[in-house]
Amino acid sequence: MATQPEVVKQSDLLNQLVLDRNTMEELGHVDVVWMHPPVHRVLGFICKSGFLGTKKTAFNLAQITTLGANSILVNAQPVETDSEKVRKLESLLDCEVWSDAGNKIGRITDCLFNLKTGLITQYLFVSSGWGGMAGEIYLLLPSKVLSFGRKRVLVSEAAAQTLTVYREGIKQKLTKARNIFKEDYIQVTQEVRSLAKQAQAATEQAKERAQILAEQAKEKVHSLNQQLKEETQTFAKQAQEKSQILVEQVKERAQTVSEQVKEKRPAIEKNIEVPPTPSPATTSNVTATEDDDEPWI
Repeated sequence: MATQPEVVKQSDLLNQLVLDRNTMEELGHVDVVWMHPPVHRVLGFICKSGFLGTKKTAFNLAQITTLGANSILVNAQPVETDSEKVRKLESLLDCEVWSDAGNKIGRITDCLFNLKTGLITQYLFVSSGWGGMAGEIYLLLPSKVLSFGRKRVLVSEAAAQTLTVYREGIKQKLTKARNIFKEDYIQVTQEVRSLAKQAQAATEQAKERAQILAEQAKEKVHSLNQQLKEETQTFAKQAQEKSQILVEQVKERAQTVSEQVKEKRPAIEKNIEVPPTPSPATTSNVTATEDDDEPWI
């Protein structure tokens, strides 16, 4: 079973469907909340039914057993009344609120009351604005009401200056929204500036890094050129030294061979036998003999 609210708004009862809890028969709809302003208390409500809602019946607040979202359940039969008596019911609703300083503050539009006791805890009134739609809704304690009539309620100027806001009006909401937008705009602007600074810093860092890399590359190329030049010079010097060593070695080898030949030459000449020189007579005989072998003609 849902818990019943302790304090409700008068407007929450208006136009609610009224049902007999025992028979669940429809008894009508709430037309007017029945109040007694001198003691700031809700006594019950007037229900309308029949053709065009012409039939009026009255219920005491104690007859309500359940106040739901879609209906009001009652446990007893209503008392019939008429439209004339309903029009004569006193209420502070729709009364203008004035201060004792002669200032019009607003207009009462609703009230909060205890569902069990009927005591009105606060009146709700709209501050003076464009048709009452742009003004804020304030809480007005019944104890702050100095006097009232059919159309107006009087409060002290001091009480008017210390009212509590029940609901913000359009103007106040727009002001708050404008302030929020302004704060958001400032925050976004600061963030954009921060990002711009970060981007600028990153660009400067990238530029410095590129310059450093270019200098390092230039130094590296210069170092490689120097190293290559030194290695080339070293290689040429080494080649020249090796060539000179080879030439010296060849010269020394040739000199050694020459000396060895010179040392071995007498021994070689001594071991070689020289054939004797043939005489002329011997030569003639050899010739003649050869001639003898030729055939005669």
